[in-house]
Amino acid sequence: MAEEEKREKKKSKKSILLIVIVLVVLIALAAGAFLFLKKGSSNSSKNTQPIQSESVINDKNMHIKNLNNIIVNLADPSGDRYLKISLALVMNGKAKPSSGGESSGDTLEDAAIKNAIITVLSTKTSDNLLTLSGKEELRKQLIKAINKALGEDVVKDIYFTDFIVQ
Repeated sequence: MAEEEKREKKKSKKSILLIVIVLVVLIALAAGAFLFLKKGSSNSSKNTQPIQSESVINDKNMHIKNLNNIIVNLADPSGDRYLKISLALVMNGKAKPSSGGESSGDTLEDAAIKNAIITVLSTKTSDNLLTLSGKEELRKQLIKAINKALGEDVVKDIYFTDFIVQ
C-alpha cells in the first residue's frame, strides 16, 4: 500500500511538472506572438503616415474644401456593396467666398468635383478599397480626375476623413 502511494505521488508530481512546463511554453509562445504582432503593427503604422511635407501643411496659399457624406454603389459583382466617404481636399489659392444667391450652396466647381469623385468611386470594388495600396491609388486617381475636371492643377492632396465600405 505504501508503495502505491509513493507511485501515485510521483505520478502526480510528474503530471504537475508536465503541466507547469506546458504552461511556461504556452506563455512564452504567447509573448513571442504578441511581440511579433506588435512589431508588425508598428511597421504598418509607419507605412500609413501621410505623404506630406510640412511646407504643404503650413502653406498660407492653400485651403481645405470639405466634401461630406458622398455615398456610391461599388462595382462589386454582387452589386450590394457601397462606400460612404468624406474628403478634405487640399487646394491651391485662398478659399472662395460662398455666394449668397445659390440656394443649395453648391457651385459649378462643387458639382464638377463631386461628379469626378463619383465617376472614379463607382468603378472601384470593395476588395480593392479595403487595402492600404488601394486607398493610396484611389487618392491619386481622385486628385487626377478632379484636377482634370477643373482644368487646372488645383488639388494638391486629399485626406479621407470618413471611409466606410459596407
